[in-house]
Amino acid sequence: MTTDQAVGPRLDDMTAMRDALDSGRVTSTMLVDRAIDRAQTANARLNFIACPTFERARAQALEPRTGPLAGIPTLIKDMVMEKGVSATWGSAALRDFVAPDDSPYTRALADAGLISIARSAIPEFGLNVVTESPLVGPTRNPWNPAYSPGGSSGGAGAAVAAGVVPVAHGSDGLGSIRHGAAPCGLVGLKPSRGRNAGEEAMRSIVDLTVNGCVSRTVRDTAMWIEATQTRDPAAAFAPLPVVTAPVDRALRIRAYSTVMRTGAPPAPDVARVFAETVDLLGRLGHRVVDDALPFDGPTAMATLSDITEGMFARRLGLLSEQLGVAIAPEDLEHRSTTLVAAGNRIDDARYALGWDRAQQMVAAYLGQFDAIDIWMTPTFSTEIVRVGVFGPDIAWLDQRDHLLDFAGYCWIDNFAGTPAISLPMGFSDNGLPVGVQFATSPGGEALLLALAYQLEAAVEWWRHTPPIWVGDDPAKDDR
Repeated sequence: MTTDQAVGPRLDDMTAMRDALDSGRVTSTMLVDRAIDRAQTANARLNFIACPTFERARAQALEPRTGPLAGIPTLIKDMVMEKGVSATWGSAALRDFVAPDDSPYTRALADAGLISIARSAIPEFGLNVVTESPLVGPTRNPWNPAYSPGGSSGGAGAAVAAGVVPVAHGSDGLGSIRHGAAPCGLVGLKPSRGRNAGEEAMRSIVDLTVNGCVSRTVRDTAMWIEATQTRDPAAAFAPLPVVTAPVDRALRIRAYSTVMRTGAPPAPDVARVFAETVDLLGRLGHRVVDDALPFDGPTAMATLSDITEGMFARRLGLLSEQLGVAIAPEDLEHRSTTLVAAGNRIDDARYALGWDRAQQMVAAYLGQFDAIDIWMTPTFSTEIVRVGVFGPDIAWLDQRDHLLDFAGYCWIDNFAGTPAISLPMGFSDNGLPVGVQFATSPGGEALLLALAYQLEAAVEWWRHTPPIWVGDDPAKDDR
């Protein structure tokens, strides 16, 4: 599936768009109109739009804009508020809610000059590794629409992977940026806790969710994070310059691929891609060693279950109060209702014990970075699942163990506040993208991006496009 909607020069990523805008070869109106055309074409097959904001985007494209990414079209995940725009969090219970104000990160995106053409679809309250909700329906993967694009940033991933926009907003509470990037063949960077504008006060282990993006190229992610980071003098980290070059030293990398809950190996095709990546890193001069988890895997997964269940049950009422909208468990999808029920069975003592154990695991996890530079895992233990496997009509306890085994690698970086990036390092036996995740110590985004540049040069993942593709042909690019 292709469309012929190129505007003048080929513009296959955000950096190329920015250069074309600066030189006057294109206008923001041209880029926004093209993105809207592509969105309408691809969305009919993929269902990644929660709420279109086409006319607002066209009006913004006509206005003077400032910022390092001024005039670039994108999508904003339906999980942050934009003043005057529907914000449903993927839930039918909030189908009529309109945001009274912008969230801090939305303001950061506006200050960077980005123009959102739509709200991207998410699962209900972002609580799934697939993007399926009774409100919007299932979002599908452009590599094969029978499969999910992941979640909760799956709407963003599907749109970028299909070539609608070069980069889209995502958020990550237990892996959601990485879980939306890996199944779609994209770059997905979860920033450090406290890195972003609007997140300056985040210092605690309970501050799990950060914002970021999914993109097709490393340079686009590097530009995005530089443009949207905080520059507050009291912030946790000094501002990050735009990273433009590959790593120039040998890194100490610890590789781990075992499923944490069971101790089983990942699926054979994931193990193959992981082994190929280890081999590539060795050929690039890095020292990669296999090692055990710095904490007990089964205990960690049981703790994660207690915290996830207990936290959602406790925070649902807080969200309802914050928005001024009554949200009762019976208003939710079956999966969420049963998740609340599971959380209500976790008493305060057990919930507090879970956080105490999480603190201990975080200390052990962070301690390993005294001896290594990079922690490396698969992003998922198998290829992405088919639509319906983790669907909203399935009870939480009937899918919990499968979900934990499938997606049980990324969560620790949200608790630890460490940056982590999923990179599209290969394909499954069914031709679906497979991601490998790399993490480092807090504030180390520059190192992850530099390593990503090196791997991107070797793999050239941006040359691959899915069968459902509405963008330009990157194979003709001679960058």
